[in-house]
Amino acid sequence: MFGRLRKLLSSDYSSEPDETQADLRNDISMILSDSSENVPVASRDPYRVSSLPIAREPELIKMRDFLYQYKECLNTLKCYGFLAENGEVKEGDIQSPSFEKAMGTFKAEELKIASSFQKPVLLIIPETSFDAKVKALDAHRQGLQKSPTYVSKEFIDSDSGSERITGWRAIIVDGIQRAEVYEGDQRDLRINDRIKARKDARRKGEKGMDRHRYALLMMVTIRNGNPVDDTDTGSYTLLDDDPALSDTSIPYGVFYRNVHHEIANSRFECSYPVHFSDYARYRSSVGGDILIR
Repeated sequence: MFGRLRKLLSSDYSSEPDETQADLRNDISMILSDSSENVPVASRDPYRVSSLPIAREPELIKMRDFLYQYKECLNTLKCYGFLAENGEVKEGDIQSPSFEKAMGTFKAEELKIASSFQKPVLLIIPETSFDAKVKALDAHRQGLQKSPTYVSKEFIDSDSGSERITGWRAIIVDGIQRAEVYEGDQRDLRINDRIKARKDARRKGEKGMDRHRYALLMMVTIRNGNPVDDTDTGSYTLLDDDPALSDTSIPYGVFYRNVHHEIANSRFECSYPVHFSDYARYRSSVGGDILIR
């Protein structure tokens, strides 16, 4: 998986034909340049695989896309105060992992599952309490967020961790703005039964969503101006792997805007298990099993 990437990131192309060497150097300059001025306009969106140039090898294109997303995630973490502008963490926090170290935590079966997502997005998640992430969302408001994040009691009561970053987790999530209905999703079932059926149908290595994954995805997409599950899209994401999930509550996330958009915020709420909903959606994810220190 990383053989081609390592070759791109090295400086030895002596085994390649002259024309290929030129192409490779051009690829590297576009991938690693901190200035978007050197990148063709069509390839500046880190979440559009189809926009990336020189599509010679699918593996290379996927790695290039993930590398863009890695850099975008680090920039988001800087905006929300988890990293300083130079990429350093606060004293006592664990430093964020390199791209190669983060990607090295995924199993082959997980990457294969991620390739089937509507919009695979790489996220680097700091290991903190959920409260620390909510405070970051509100202390460094970005994009469309106008109001404090709403968090229901179930999330508060089941929170754990600390304000400090004790490690990092790399995950790939389906980051499409409005998730489509999964094949086999039986929307005529109550939500608790839908979740059970979905978990039974998951592929080996496939996960759902929890508050930490959703919070980081929300940060990235709010900053980019297109928050996931914006109420204008008419959907919300079930947090089907969250500790707040119980026989009496179904946790979910949404970006809420009222009619006149005076209120605009992320919301982490719970509904009753016996409810039916055409608006509830799943988001698959992979990875996160390894705490990177």
